[in-house]
Amino acid sequence: MHLNIATSVRRVLSAAGGALLISLALPSAPATAADLNEWYFLANWKSAKCLEVGGWSTDNGAGVDQWDCHDGDNQRWKGIRYGEGRLIVNAHSGKCLEVKGWSKDNGAQIDQWDCHGGANQQWKTEVLGEGILLLTNVNSGKCLEIGGWRIDNGAPATQWDCHRGDNQVWA
Repeated sequence: MHLNIATSVRRVLSAAGGALLISLALPSAPATAADLNEWYFLANWKSAKCLEVGGWSTDNGAGVDQWDCHDGDNQRWKGIRYGEGRLIVNAHSGKCLEVKGWSKDNGAQIDQWDCHGGANQQWKTEVLGEGILLLTNVNSGKCLEIGGWRIDNGAPATQWDCHRGDNQVWA
């Protein structure tokens, strides 16, 4: 009986050691939520709420806003290198983040549309620190923000002259 317990303990320790070695060999998860090379949430620095397609819509022209972060694909985004920047694609709809109607005006709405690669769908990413981004639209030269410094659920995403305020910073 003593031999069987010792053998069992050795087997458990060997399995645990093997699992530890495997886990050390595998790459760790990325350190930042703002790495747009993978599917991630974009949390607004001011509100700590996540950028999302409102109402889980898959329609062209659906508004983009902020909401309490949850585990939904309507809040996951991925940046695909294209043209002068990145196309930022929503995981739920498969559509691209864009400035509505190619507007260059402050306060212009942000929506989603079928990806066509136009400059209004291209976003330059500027890393402000580890995992912290500023997103600038290629067409307008303006930054993605939550307008009016709002912190409430449903506050719409807009564009505005870049000033690097907390409402324009994404993590």
